[in-house]
Amino acid sequence: MAAKIWPLLGTYQHQDWAVPLDRELLASIVGKAATDAFYGIADSQVQNIQLRTLLREPLRSADIRKRNAAIKWIVYDWGNIPPKAEQDEDRLFKMCAELNDYADADVKQFIVKHKIDRIASWSKVLAFADSDKYAIFDARVAMSLNALLDEVNFKRKFFMPPSISKPLNNIFGKIRNQVNADYEGKKLSYMGYLEYTSLLNSIVEQGLAPNILQAEMQLFAHGKKMGNKYARKYKMPIPYPEEEQGNLQFAS
Repeated sequence: MAAKIWPLLGTYQHQDWAVPLDRELLASIVGKAATDAFYGIADSQVQNIQLRTLLREPLRSADIRKRNAAIKWIVYDWGNIPPKAEQDEDRLFKMCAELNDYADADVKQFIVKHKIDRIASWSKVLAFADSDKYAIFDARVAMSLNALLDEVNFKRKFFMPPSISKPLNNIFGKIRNQVNADYEGKKLSYMGYLEYTSLLNSIVEQGLAPNILQAEMQLFAHGKKMGNKYARKYKMPIPYPEEEQGNLQFAS
């Protein structure tokens, strides 16, 4: 499957990775000098990779306050996932405490236990704690994956986390309807994080991407493009018209 879908995604280019304007919380976690150096990196791809290095140690800290501060910055500040209430943060901190020191057995038990519950949040924590093994699974990644699977007529689809983007949620509704129709009268199950990491490992093992982080970034970077492509195929409104204009500019 990896060999079938990956060439359809497109290369990694012309991508930009937004970082929070407020440097204060990150500086309190990794230090002002490291934070200033990070913000001084002009290449956003290099900057994104460096960020994983910066926060790996705080996420493994024995100081629970430092560890939770790193989780908060990654999920809510950098990840742009708005907490519903202070209790929302507390529940995430409690969940992530189960990861302990990110030993393989603990992570596997965590994934099996929590399945899709807050997957877009805790997958960010895993991906920052060990980007050699784990990757972020969010709405844009799910969009790229499911659009690729649709292109090769693969009936199973990946779980789609709720998105802050209404147009993307509309497309997810269409995908769910298609899956329901394909599985009418049969047991329906969406693929989740274990299948996702298995696919990424296959992509790397086959030499289609140099590492899991690069594969993850490529999926995320093309989420809007793949959303538009899926929408055109099924005659839905284009969810990201600004992406279409950007592609025309890069091509000219």
